[in-house]
Amino acid sequence: MTEFERFLSGKEFIWKPGTERVRRAVSELNIKRGKSVIVAGTNGKGSTSHLIASILSEHGIKTGLFTSPHVERVNERFKIDLRQVSDRKLDEGFGKLKGIIEKHGLTYFESCFLLSLYLFRDCDISIFEVGMGGRLDATNAVEHDLAVLTHVDLDHERFLGSSIEEIAREKLSVARGRPLILSANRKEVLELSRSYTNTVFHYGVDFRAERVRLSLNGTSFLYRDGDVEWEVETPLIGEHQAVNAATAIFSSKFLLKELDPDRLRKALKVKLPGRFQVFRKNPLIILDVAHNPDAVRGTVRTLRKLSLKVNVLYSGLKDKRVGEILEILYSYTSSCGRRLLVTSIEGGRGLSAKEISAIAGKMGVEVIPVEKARVEEIEEDTIIVGSFYLLSQVLSHR
Repeated sequence: MTEFERFLSGKEFIWKPGTERVRRAVSELNIKRGKSVIVAGTNGKGSTSHLIASILSEHGIKTGLFTSPHVERVNERFKIDLRQVSDRKLDEGFGKLKGIIEKHGLTYFESCFLLSLYLFRDCDISIFEVGMGGRLDATNAVEHDLAVLTHVDLDHERFLGSSIEEIAREKLSVARGRPLILSANRKEVLELSRSYTNTVFHYGVDFRAERVRLSLNGTSFLYRDGDVEWEVETPLIGEHQAVNAATAIFSSKFLLKELDPDRLRKALKVKLPGRFQVFRKNPLIILDVAHNPDAVRGTVRTLRKLSLKVNVLYSGLKDKRVGEILEILYSYTSSCGRRLLVTSIEGGRGLSAKEISAIAGKMGVEVIPVEKARVEEIEEDTIIVGSFYLLSQVLSHR
């Protein structure tokens, strides 16, 4: 464990809305920053952020990438040219920032963001994935050169609002007068976007993915915008990943003006843990961090597109729409003669297998509780789905 993690141990889930603390802390950093991109959205922002970073890096641009949460180690949040920053570099940076973090009472996420600014001080372009929302998120405390908004749907309603429009407004606040690249979204999100910026590029109008084909090896598609047509592929699996990749290609092209097709194809080969990740083939074990109804529907669509019939092992957090997610998953497992298993996520935010079973029972959804889920004990084809924290827990039991 790094000194940074020891200092902030137990504080990961503390959230204080507002950007003033971070703004004051950043003003004390007194460092020169390169260009930057902020990526917001409900689903797809992690994949899109990684793909943009990979494309830029492959074109010779020194690229910083800040994402969250991590699956196995905090270093995953800080990457330069897609390589995790070392423990030594993390602690070196923390040593320089500790006083500022304490002075301004920064939260875990705010501290991570401040540390990323310091670690990326020599990067040409940095990509910052929003933690939650956008308007009040720490990543929105500095000026960026480009905003990217991935798919918007219902999630974190307690903090962001109970309608698509309310949530979209929170997330669109990252645009505020800067160029915006909008991934596949409802019509109302596009219409709202025009009140935040005059420069909007929209999936399906300015760029698109066509002829999408899926396999357990990845996703291939035809990328098109006004200038080019490229046949490309990525190891990321799902029709939604074709949309994410197309959004990343157009965003990178906007930043660099033009892309080399061979370098682009190499860059798209990036692999990400927990995004419909084929962890093992015999038995088939898939890891997926889908944690809200919209994302889980995408996961089930991918399973059906691939004609896969697998057991589902699910757990979630207390602030998620667990009942709706259980209905989606049970509709899949019951249709293909497989089992829906539920397990516990440790910690204050997580639900226990008993609590999820109780929710399922009230809905007439049949589940099988599993108290301790260990990936090495799984003997049938299974997808593990529901949360970054579930994946981290299941993998830590190896």
